[in-house]
Amino acid sequence: MMQPGNILQIVMIGTGVLLFFVTMNSLARRKMTESFSLAWGLISLILIFAGILLRPSGWSRYLSNMGMFLVVMIGFCVVYVAYFMSVKLSELSRKNQELAIQVSLLNQENERMLARLEELTGKDKRHL
Repeated sequence: MMQPGNILQIVMIGTGVLLFFVTMNSLARRKMTESFSLAWGLISLILIFAGILLRPSGWSRYLSNMGMFLVVMIGFCVVYVAYFMSVKLSELSRKNQELAIQVSLLNQENERMLARLEELTGKDKRHL
């Protein structure tokens, strides 16, 4: 039977690899902005290196198998919630940028219409 520390190492490496591929997929599908993708890429690499370099074999004295399972589940939940929030913030950021572009285009159209109206009537309609 494997020690809980060894299982934790495998889970950390596996989570890091999975998180890296999910992050790259989100970036390719434009679900996440570049800055969030970079941050999650670094987090996934840190998880991979931590799983390789850290040796948590002494944890079996302090944590039972059920305790290790609970720690892993809580860790997954925290990572999932943070990742979900990153995707939603990226989506809101993109929508905000699109709205700013649309407002700019509407302002430009309004200026052209006012200039054309002034040209046709010969009066300055902006000061009415």
